[in-house]
Amino acid sequence: MRAEEQQNGKWAPWWVYLVVILGCNYVKQYLVQDLPVVVNAAITIVLVGALFLAITVVYRSVRDAGR
Repeated sequence: MRAEEQQNGKWAPWWVYLVVILGCNYVKQYLVQDLPVVVNAAITIVLVGALFLAITVVYRSVRDAGR
């Protein structure tokens, strides 16, 4: 089964999430490297959740606009 057949169109391809989240986390680590671990972890959780939501919303809007 191909990836397009498995995907029901609600989610962006896995590699989009991976690239965006890893890239943003790399920048975040550079900016908050001196903060305590607990604060850094909290920022990471919020950042990943927000990015996941944003990627999904943008993907769905772009996909729906193309129809």
